Amino acid sequence: MSRRRPPPSLALPGEPQSRRSFLRRGLFGAALLALGSAGFFATRKTRLAAEGTSGLEVLSPEEASVLLAVADRLVPERPGFPRPRALGLAARMDAVVAMAHPATQLELKRLVRLFESAAAGLLLDRQPRTFTASSAAEQDLRLDAWAKSRFALRRTGFHALKRLVHASYYASPETWAAVGYPGPPIRAGLAGERAR
Repeated sequence: MSRRRPPPSLALPGEPQSRRSFLRRGLFGAALLALGSAGFFATRKTRLAAEGTSGLEVLSPEEASVLLAVADRLVPERPGFPRPRALGLAARMDAVVAMAHPATQLELKRLVRLFESAAAGLLLDRQPRTFTASSAAEQDLRLDAWAKSRFALRRTGFHALKRLVHASYYASPETWAAVGYPGPPIRAGLAGERAR
């Protein structure tokens, strides 16, 4: 009987990652990234978000725009839930990435560029546009293709993007009422100090 190994994941800040898995994914990702930046498709530019992509510590405006486009697709419109851009989600995601090890930051930046790449989109998903220039339906198809890919790097990349978006979005106090979370408990000592 064979056991299925859990899919590898991109470590978030504070999570350990083996050197072997880091190097293996890094080499494969570097090869895909080189392919994704070749020729005509390298001229395809990221469609920059109109808001919230300046003054970031780690992410470039292009990378933040890609992550905001991903967030728009992964966080569906629902009554009572604010939209990601209304929360300033780019700055929140940047703050999470800033807590990560520099090597993890670099891997995430490479992942975002690969995900956005028109050449990688054409090669892997038959979509010759950048993610940010694609329609909502095409973006959903690309996300689904990454989530269900036979390549562990793509599945891992999808889960890393999803975790970053959801962790940043649902950590925002503006979303707490919508999910029924009253907020963090106030300890008795702190409550007494605040009352003074």
